Amino acid sequence: MDRFIDPLFWGGLECMADREDAEGAAAHVSVVLPPAPPDHLLWCPPETVSSLKLLWDSVGAEIAALREPFERYASFGFGRVKDFDAFAGLLRGWGDVIGQAQQRGGGVVGLRC
Repeated sequence: MDRFIDPLFWGGLECMADREDAEGAAAHVSVVLPPAPPDHLLWCPPETVSSLKLLWDSVGAEIAALREPFERYASFGFGRVKDFDAFAGLLRGWGDVIGQAQQRGGGVVGLRC
């Protein structure tokens, strides 16, 4: 899941780009972004959106498996993402955005966290 959301928020997770030990199709999809601007915007050009769509297709159905780790390590109880259901909704929303952008042949703009 990190490989799906990272380009949208932080600009790419370089330490995971060439991981060989992970199982599944998501381990073999490389997301390469253009150099990130120094401000708060990130962008994913259409070719990156296609890669993110492949990642989403392989991990989107597995969100439920994140419930226990989320509740153990990431449940904050404040802000917009107060519980796992809000977290899962956020991920599914981004999955929908990526799917729509890929259908239209467009890119996506994200905000650096």
